[in-house]
Amino acid sequence: MTSENPNTDNFNTKIISWLDKNRDGFGRKILCSGLPRQAAEHIAHVFPDASIVMLANETPVKTESGLVQPLVIPTDLKDYDGGMFDTVIALTPEPLCPADAGADSAAGASNQNLQEDIPYPHFHRGTFYLRRASLLMEYFEKTAEILRKNLREGGTLLNLVVSGHDEHLLGYCLSLAAEGMAVRPSVKQILCRRNGERVTMQAVRAAAGGRTDVTALIAENLNFNLDRMDTSAEELEGEKAEILLQADASRLVRGYRIYLKEEPMGKLAVYTSVQRADVLYYFTDIQGDIPYLRRFHTEDRKKLLQHMAGELHRQKAADKNISWHELVLNDDWSEPEL
Repeated sequence: MTSENPNTDNFNTKIISWLDKNRDGFGRKILCSGLPRQAAEHIAHVFPDASIVMLANETPVKTESGLVQPLVIPTDLKDYDGGMFDTVIALTPEPLCPADAGADSAAGASNQNLQEDIPYPHFHRGTFYLRRASLLMEYFEKTAEILRKNLREGGTLLNLVVSGHDEHLLGYCLSLAAEGMAVRPSVKQILCRRNGERVTMQAVRAAAGGRTDVTALIAENLNFNLDRMDTSAEELEGEKAEILLQADASRLVRGYRIYLKEEPMGKLAVYTSVQRADVLYYFTDIQGDIPYLRRFHTEDRKKLLQHMAGELHRQKAADKNISWHELVLNDDWSEPEL
């Protein structure tokens, strides 16, 4: 028996495999949006008695019998008005971030069509993981509304989101929950290759009607990330630093947001730990540097606060346009000054 070549494109087969594992969510009237034609044809083969509509920018192709199965309609999901379906299966492209605005990609173009003129949110330096997810929730609101309007009450949404960023998935799930969808609190990543490039898809399953346990949804998302990290490390950088801080920071001891000519350029902050009373977290996220988190013992509190004050004055000495304001965070981690 030979193993699969890791360099072989398997985008379609991975999608089909996931759909096969969720056959219990299929009804008699199925809408497919953004799926590869091969996946839609597989569904038609597995459920020959179902009524299947595939939305795609292509011309319908007749079979030898003269019938079109599935029925292919050359339109976008946002422009389709074909009634309510028992099951909606959607492949949602990755958000078009500002850095990718000039990219010539079909996924980006499709996403722009679905999101219309909704701008991708701007994240200030030091914005926490869940804060970014909440801003993305607003960004995905239109997509969630469009998906929901095509589902009958009790119907099932089977959705794959092309993205390797976990806050994209969480923000997307929160937007579905806000539209009255009961989202299952489980994180599943599907790794594959398409056109020779690595692709990460996030799998989402939701039911139209009912309530989402948002607390469980957030906890599952954070735990999924924490399980892939060395949470015992004394120092963490990048997204790992932000995630651990989000998961374990308890109370803000002292913090400052730094500005350059009134433009936010980062923050310095010290927090207590939820899990350990003897731990302090020192977090920095300054423009031009990677976010950084380091553990200290509570006995070092005075020395740590002096170090943070010294860092502020070093920033000021390097550029007289530097200023700062004391940072205040609410218990729900919102940052009003953002």
